[in-house]
Amino acid sequence: MEEPIRVGLIGAGQMGFWHARCLAHDIQQAELAAVVDPDEEAARRVAALAPGARWVTSHEAILSDPSIQAVVIASPDATHAELIEGAAQAGKDVFCEKPLATSLAEADAALAAVASHGVKLQVGFQRRFDPAYQRAREIIAAGDLGPVELAVATTRDPLQTEHPAGGGNAAIFIQTTVHDLDSLRFLTGLEVVQVYATASYFGEDPGEEGEMDTAAVVLRFQTGALATITDSRRTAYGYDVQVEVMGPKGKVQVGYERQIAVRHFSAQGVSHDHVYWYIDRFGVAYRREMEHFIDCVARGATPEVGGADARAAQALAEAAARSLREARPIDVPLLA
Repeated sequence: MEEPIRVGLIGAGQMGFWHARCLAHDIQQAELAAVVDPDEEAARRVAALAPGARWVTSHEAILSDPSIQAVVIASPDATHAELIEGAAQAGKDVFCEKPLATSLAEADAALAAVASHGVKLQVGFQRRFDPAYQRAREIIAAGDLGPVELAVATTRDPLQTEHPAGGGNAAIFIQTTVHDLDSLRFLTGLEVVQVYATASYFGEDPGEEGEMDTAAVVLRFQTGALATITDSRRTAYGYDVQVEVMGPKGKVQVGYERQIAVRHFSAQGVSHDHVYWYIDRFGVAYRREMEHFIDCVARGATPEVGGADARAAQALAEAAARSLREARPIDVPLLA
């Protein structure tokens, strides 16, 4: 058996914990070698998932370790671009949670470093690895719907108890809508040429930067096809992600609500449970995306979800933010 890929994890929060668990228990090709987080207790707790993994509080210790071949970045958004650049300069392949950066300029600098140093980069758009999204894409690509005419997507997160760090009033586009923007590009195979967005805040405390918690976006693709995206950070009933794509021959719909496929019929009505958190919905996809990354590192292959896709989604998210500021549709250059 070949030696496992030694991985350093940067960030021991919710996503860091999940990725650590996958690397430690689910992926035989990988070895979680080290965990870094400025919170010593968090670093210790996550490192304990993998026997022999060490913990540190500074990412330099991981980047300077020649025995570590790849890094997984699950730290706060504002740190992503700098960490990607540092990892690239250290010659380590990178898996980074979305977004690439908090601005397109930072994202471009990170991608330039990746290209300059010849390392691999995969970005955490896990919906592309979800079996339902993959099957829907196959149906659309096969022409079973005819040409795409209309798509409707939504992401609704449970009520937020803390304000996301960075992004100001447009944070919802960079941190939430970006998933829908990427998944619509993935499903339809089309590029967006115009974006119109609006947003509101319904919470009690908008925070220092006045970030929005509810948004709506209208897209026009290069074929004339249209799409709408609605996002909310105030869902009382739990995590809710759905998408529908329609053509002249029919439609395909991806939606998932129940954790247990049981409906209870009674005199009081029909009831069923509902997933509450994103891990409940996309646990399989998160594992599959990490398996793909480790396999690419082991084989020297190029990840399917790389910097170009991440940049495209971020550019659209920034166009949505600009549309909100200027209260008008924003034309987007057609990607080559």
